[in-house]
Formats: sequence, C-alpha cells, structure tokens
Amino acid sequence: MKTHAEKPLSSVALSAAENDSNAIIFIEHPKPESNNSEVIIQELVSHNIKHIFLVPGKLIYPFINAIDSSEIKGIVGAHETACGFMADGYARASRKFGVCLAISGPGTMNFIPAMAAAQADRIPVLYLAGGISTYHEAQGAFQDGSNSGLDELTIVKPLLNSAVEIKNGSTLKYELRRSLISLNTQRKGRAYLSMPVDIQKKKMTEHPQLKPLKPTDSYESPIDIKALEKVLKLHILGKSKVAILAGHRVNNRSDAILLHHLAEKYQIPVATTLSGKGAFSEEHTLSLGVYGFAGHTRAVETINGEDVDVLIVFGCDLSQRDSLNWTPKLHGNKRLILIDEDFEKSCLHYQPDVQVFSNLNGALQHLVNAVDEHDTRLEEVKEWRKEWLQKINNLPLILKRSELPSQNINEKQYIYPGDAIKHLRQHMSSNTNVVVDSGAHRIFMAHYWQSNGCGDYHTSSSLAPMGWAVCAGIGIKLAAPENDCLVVTGDGCMLMHGMEIQTAARYGIKVIFVVMNNSAHGAMYIDTLHNRGISSGYTALPNHDWVAFAHSLGVTAARASTLEDLDAALDVAHDHDGPFLIEIEVGNDTPPNRYYADSTFEFEQRISNL
Repeated sequence: MKTHAEKPLSSVALSAAENDSNAIIFIEHPKPESNNSEVIIQELVSHNIKHIFLVPGKLIYPFINAIDSSEIKGIVGAHETACGFMADGYARASRKFGVCLAISGPGTMNFIPAMAAAQADRIPVLYLAGGISTYHEAQGAFQDGSNSGLDELTIVKPLLNSAVEIKNGSTLKYELRRSLISLNTQRKGRAYLSMPVDIQKKKMTEHPQLKPLKPTDSYESPIDIKALEKVLKLHILGKSKVAILAGHRVNNRSDAILLHHLAEKYQIPVATTLSGKGAFSEEHTLSLGVYGFAGHTRAVETINGEDVDVLIVFGCDLSQRDSLNWTPKLHGNKRLILIDEDFEKSCLHYQPDVQVFSNLNGALQHLVNAVDEHDTRLEEVKEWRKEWLQKINNLPLILKRSELPSQNINEKQYIYPGDAIKHLRQHMSSNTNVVVDSGAHRIFMAHYWQSNGCGDYHTSSSLAPMGWAVCAGIGIKLAAPENDCLVVTGDGCMLMHGMEIQTAARYGIKVIFVVMNNSAHGAMYIDTLHNRGISSGYTALPNHDWVAFAHSLGVTAARASTLEDLDAALDVAHDHDGPFLIEIEVGNDTPPNRYYADSTFEFEQRISNL
C-alpha cells in the first residue's frame, strides 16, 4: 500500500521507499472462532511483524498460544527490560515497530527502562501485557497491576502515546486501532496494551467491522513543496556555501539513499550527529564526519567556522550532544534552516532563520528530483563550490591520539581502543549493522568506526542505558537477517544485560559481540586518572573473565590481547554459525572527545556570566 500521494516516483525515490511500512492495515474478517488474544496477534501478522520478544508467565498463556499458532516467532529473553530493548532494535532495523510481551505488574515495571529509552529516541514499540483475571481485582490479589492494585497505567502513561487496559472484548478492535495508529513510523509513538487473562481467553465479541484505513489515513506529515522550492532556489542553487547536518530521523536506509543523492547532485558536504551517524558514508568525499559528541575535526571546524553561509539541518533536535552544548557557533553568522517532520523538542536553544515542517523522506525526494540533471544551474553551483570543498577535504577527520596518561588497571598488555576499532572495520562487511552501547567505547566507536552510510549504525543516544546494545543487537539481527551484525559493548554494560547473549545462543542468532574490557566504568575511571570526578574505588571493576562467562551460556568466545589475536578471532567468528563473543583487553585511554569537552567548559563559562 502506498503511503504518499498518488504520483510517479523517480527510480531514486522508488528504491528509497522499498521498505516503507507506514501504512496501517487491519484485518476485515478475523476468524469467527478467534479469542481476543488471537485477534491481537492476527493484527500484528497483518503488519508483517515476524518476532515478539517476551518473558513467559501464567498471565500470558493465551497470548503465547496465539503466537504459537501464528506466523510470528516468540523470542524468550532473560529479562523484560532486555525484551523491550530487543523490540527497540527490531523497530530501528525493520522500519516497522517492535513488539514485546510480559505479565502485568512486575513484567510491566521491568518494561519501564526500555519504554524510557524508546521514548527518548522516538522509537515505535508496542508493549503487550497480560493481567490478573477481572474477578480477582480489588481484593489484594497476587501481582495485581490493575487500577485497583498497582495502577500501572498511571505509572507508564508519561512514557507512552497510548496506554489502555482492555476489559471488554467489544472495545478490543477500537483500542487496538488507537494503539497501532500511534506506532506509525512518522508518529514514532509507543503504545501499552494490557488485557486480563480471562479476557484474553474469551471469544471475540461480535461488533460492526472496522474499515481498513486508506493510504491517506497513514498519518504522515505533509510535504511543504512551496517552502522547499524556496530553500532550493535561494540557497541550494544559489552562490552559497551550504552544509548539511543530518540527525537521527534520517538515519535509515531509505532516507540515507536520498541524502547521498542530494549531496552529490548539488555538491553539499554532510555532517551527521552521533544519533545520525549511519545516514551518510564517512568514506565519501563529501563527508564531514560526526558533529557534536565524539565529533570529527572536519565536521566541527567546518560547521563552527566562518565559511559556511547556510546550514540545513535534517531531522535533528539539536540536543546537548548534537549541538556541542548548544554552542552559538552552530548558528553564528550563517543562515540556519531546519527541515523536519517533528519539532516537538528541537530549536529550544536556537531561533532558526527558516523552519520547514515536512515529511523528511518526501522532502529529500523533492529536493533530489526537482532539478533536471541537464539544468545549467547545476554545473554553475558545482563549479562555484569546488574550491571550497577542496579546502574542507584538507582538514583531518580523526583527532590525534591524546598524550594524556592512560592506564590499564591490571598493568597487562592491552590494545588501544581506536586501533581495535579500525581492525573491526576492516574485517566486517560493508553492510554490517553495528550496534553500540554506552561508555568510553561509544566515543571511540563514533570517532574511529567509518560508517557505510546506509542506516547501518545504531545507538541509544538520548537516554543511553548501559547494556542496551547487547539486547538491541539481537532484535536488529532478526529484523535484518541478511546483514552482518556487530555489537560493541563494555564490561560495565555486560554487567547490566550481558546475560542476554544466552538468548542469541538459544536461538542460534549470528551476532558478533565485542566486549571492550578495561576493568572499569571507563569514562569515569579516566576522570580519576586525571584527578577529576570521584575516587577510583567507585569506578574500577573486577577483571571478569568474559570468555568463560560466554562459554557458560553456550556462546563460543575468544580473547584478544593483541591486534593479531583480534584478527584471528574475527576470522573464526565470521565462519562460526551462531553468536560469537570476542573479549578485547583495552586500556583506559583518554577518548577522542576534545571538542565536546571544550564546549562543556565554554557552556559553563556562558552560564556563569548570566
């Protein structure tokens, strides 16, 4: 089903729209003998959901039986938070929404960290729960999460777009429609749907059929053609030095394809934020690299410099990390143009010169296709920007390795994290989905890993919960099985959710888990080396044997103390049929984040003068 207006698309637009799944489709005629839990699962099948991540419990037996008799596969995780993270990853890679399932009460409470992470990054996820029977409510029943017990709807509502408990089968289709509409990839919502176990078992109540939603009902934001034409004429095709900053809302394969065509057609250099890393190839001659947290020299010096006349920001909230602590240099003397389909959180520290509210995919399509390839203005603008682009390309990308002292807690031989990442990049295929956790390794990965620019870089960048990537990588691999999947995490993150590697082993999910083991909460321990922060007793960790841990859970593993060890382990991991863990012994080196550190100091100076 098409979700844009009925009009011919160019080959570029068609290739970009291949995986578009924004359309809302409802089954008109569910089986008359279906019970309520089966109706819900049938609806998810109609949305092409292939996996549901769950922790089993007696209160969801009907849901589990419905999954067993459907085309959907249930993936049993060790913890409900991890299942929520897996659904988060599944949504990112599939461009649909993720689904997780647990019992009400304690299961729902364990969903909360995952709900918060998905809310912060605007990832569409459906959280399903099964509650105690209606005839047990308000009597002090075991695990009562209803409004007569824990009242969990009140607790989770602030993190969701929709939160309902269905106690009457006649309202099921209506509440389900309300929940699913909010999960559209344009709205990027999250929905919680709870159903008592006795209602799950009941046959579907007869009621008037709901009509399928039409393409025009798919809740996409419009395309502001008039405003885009003005941006195109006055700036993109004008004699202006234009740069692009791409955020997380264009960090997907379809938008990335269009962004590459846009940059090449008009010769516009592109930087991404940390959350947008993956939207543009960092091997491309027009790449500026990462701007903001873990930023590259070329991106920061160009965007904060005096040469850029116009900065076009696509799909970015200009948050603290994405804007270098809201530096005034990002706007400076240049014109700031924001093109976005969501202005809920953006522009809090900036007053853009132009704001275009438009569907991002449609905006990119229009800007790519609006000018004919033989238009003389194209050659003129390319020639005019040629000298400036050559100047930009002379700027280095990677920062020099810090000369500040580094340390390995156990005084063993160790690998510099940046060198390890370069070897990872050399060994992994170009279409690898890389999933990165929170910690010092996140900074090293953002700076040293060269993204291929096809929506292939995933990280929870706003809330940044530790251990997220271990779980999300499983969901991402299941959503995109044709792509290799590399999870890069740390020993601190493994202590949070490392248990979920057993889920990958249980289902034979081929993910390479790389544990950067520095025997510390690295980002904070490094502060202690420089006499900042807190004492090392709070930041050092025992040197756990992650290889032995992996073996105990049925995951094949190897340890790398040298780059030669790492190369050998990666060769074995590629040939291994199933999950593989590589423990890399790294030191506590100062991460390449100088620009962000400088911006933090500058911000504190600014507010001290208020």
